[in-house]
Amino acid sequence: MRLLRLANTMNATSAPYNQFSLGFKGTIVQTFCSLFKPDILSDKDINGFHGDGSIFKMFKLIKELVKKNEYDVVHIHSGLTGIIFIIAIFPIRISLLKKTVFTLHNSWNVLKLRNQFLNFIVMLASNKVCTCGNSSRDSLPKIINYFVGKKTKAIVNGFDYQRIDGIELKAENKRHFKKSSEVKIVYIGALNNKKNQIALLKSVKLINMSLEIIFLGDGANRNVLVNYSKNISSSVKINFKGIVSRDIAIEHMLEADVCVSLSKGEGLPIAVLEAMYAGCFMILSIIKPHKEVSPPAKRCLFVNSSSEDEIINALSFVNNNIENIRANRKHSKEYAKRNFSATKMLFEYKKVYSAL
Repeated sequence: MRLLRLANTMNATSAPYNQFSLGFKGTIVQTFCSLFKPDILSDKDINGFHGDGSIFKMFKLIKELVKKNEYDVVHIHSGLTGIIFIIAIFPIRISLLKKTVFTLHNSWNVLKLRNQFLNFIVMLASNKVCTCGNSSRDSLPKIINYFVGKKTKAIVNGFDYQRIDGIELKAENKRHFKKSSEVKIVYIGALNNKKNQIALLKSVKLINMSLEIIFLGDGANRNVLVNYSKNISSSVKINFKGIVSRDIAIEHMLEADVCVSLSKGEGLPIAVLEAMYAGCFMILSIIKPHKEVSPPAKRCLFVNSSSEDEIINALSFVNNNIENIRANRKHSKEYAKRNFSATKMLFEYKKVYSAL
């Protein structure tokens, strides 16, 4: 099987590359084409063609690729690259749409209006549409579902637990947190309003606990968050590390006591799945994607992300029960592996590919 994968980026946090391309390595002949230059080196078994952010260059890349190669499947991971693809194959190779699958990697309500419009056009044109979970599928408005519902399938996101096992073996002596910290917290995600890091900072400003919080990710809110953190008690150590490789992010999860996500919207968050398997206790906002993950009750507290009291109570529970939390890191491991393994997700996508 020969597959062309189209995505905006190929970087440390890129789901199309980390989940799909690496997952299918060795079983499918893959070409990865991205709009922007990659931040990481591509695996030698995956062909890579990358633009420089120019839509016109991406258009020319796709046009050349479909001209020189016969692809069995085209997998589109963003509305923008999908629109570029449709224009590039029109009119001579328009039949390629019969071999096209589109994945919606988020909940519909989280998308900007422009992206909703682009995604809708690509969903109409594609042969198959997949969503990253049932909550993503349920988020589609009735009018969208009317047009694409019959060809849409929910495939729950999966993570590579074997990758985490391998990193755990190598990372035994690595330390990302200070040994003196009482409770180690990791918060992973782009620094923006949707990911809602400010909710955690506002809550810890009101408490007297010894915590260490590491934020992984970058974004438009970085300066605001850094400046806000300067007014928080010195008993709370806060570090903004920016974007790190997936392996380094997993090392943080393996060391942290708690993973916090107070996000206002998600697809089905891979970082939450990985952190659950890595042994973190979870403090999660009450949104449908988090509820779909639904970690075991003994290893998770759900909170209203707009309620400082609920967040403070969750942090107090962790602080008061930290020894027990550390002693039961493996409690949710089998649950995560059984319900959210990449093997299960890729098996479902392979069936979609084969049907195309």
